[in-house]
Amino acid sequence: MPTVKDVAKKAGVSVATVSRVLNNSNKVSEETRQRVLKAIEELGFKPNLLARNFRKDKSNLILVILPTIANAYFARVVKGVEDTARKYDYGILLCTTGNSPEVASEYLKLIERKQVDGAIIASAKIDKDAVLEIDPKKIVQACEFYQFLDTSCVLIDHKKAFFDIVDYLIKKGKKNILCAIGNEGIPSENERKEGYRQALEKNGIEFKEENVIRCSYGWAEIYERLKTLLCTKKYDAVACSSDLMAVGAIKAAKAVGLKIPDEFAVTGFDNIMISRLYEPSITTVAQPMYDIGEKAAEILINSLENPNSFSKEKFILPHEIKTRESA
Repeated sequence: MPTVKDVAKKAGVSVATVSRVLNNSNKVSEETRQRVLKAIEELGFKPNLLARNFRKDKSNLILVILPTIANAYFARVVKGVEDTARKYDYGILLCTTGNSPEVASEYLKLIERKQVDGAIIASAKIDKDAVLEIDPKKIVQACEFYQFLDTSCVLIDHKKAFFDIVDYLIKKGKKNILCAIGNEGIPSENERKEGYRQALEKNGIEFKEENVIRCSYGWAEIYERLKTLLCTKKYDAVACSSDLMAVGAIKAAKAVGLKIPDEFAVTGFDNIMISRLYEPSITTVAQPMYDIGEKAAEILINSLENPNSFSKEKFILPHEIKTRESA
């Protein structure tokens, strides 16, 4: 691989001059700059970004904090972040917290140590006091929306999305609809619950707190809980907060002998691959997962590169109802 010395020799300049060109210094004439850039192109020189940025007190790394990598939803978000970061010569450092605010706080300290330039927080639980110490220009929220953070965020309208899917179920003739969502500490889940309530009330159906199931996003917990519920009460649908939840709901309905979707309809959320492949295929709310990651990365990098132009922004991206066999 060609080195800085090779570039300097070919361009007829010193190593220091090549370094100045790489760092966009204004101490180099335009003629010299072009000669160095031509040498770089002809040699196929790739600068050691890590070493160069260490000297610049800048890492060109973005921290991406997730609760888990087990959920396919996050894979698409991360792909959007990574592809966008690469366009601007940034890399990403992927960290998972297991939904521990303490672990998230430890990772965020990498910003203070200048080991990363900024962070994208995607649905991870965070400690309010720890994160408030960090410059808001260096953090973007993706998916969740913690209002105590003075940072930009990218998400869908979770309340409207859940309203739309529940309203869809009601228009299909369903009346006794369960709502299966995540824990109360997650902002988007509380928004989804409110969307569920508003859809019922709009259609003249009484909202009952007992019909809201709080559980994990996987299939196993909702499967066990629904098997019991469906044996004791007459429900005809469930709106789930993830596609994996929907898988568990379908399995539970089948286990107690209900026909889907005639006797019991199921909807999911996210539109990950399994929603299309499962039998029956799952009606779901499609989130623009890749776009969320892409937009979050664009906002963060722009803020890092142009700190004086920072302004807190909230980007609401569109969602879509994908109608399939389960409802």
